[in-house]
Amino acid sequence: MSQKHDPYDHNPADADWSKSPFSGDGNGNCVIIARFPNGDVWLGDDKDPGRPHLAFDHAEWTAFVRAVESRSAHFTA
Repeated sequence: MSQKHDPYDHNPADADWSKSPFSGDGNGNCVIIARFPNGDVWLGDDKDPGRPHLAFDHAEWTAFVRAVESRSAHFTA
């Protein structure tokens, strides 16, 4: 059985953070996202990008987005 890779295993200097075009400029209340070539995704806080963030591999990110889009009962926000 292969070992699952760690989606946190990227150099933070390689993270190219961006935020949604639907976010207001300078309001400091936005989620930022960094995507990596292998499909990993990091989510962070634009108020403090150096703060710890969430990391997802491709399968986890896909499941997360689908849960949000479907308003799944397993996802509460």
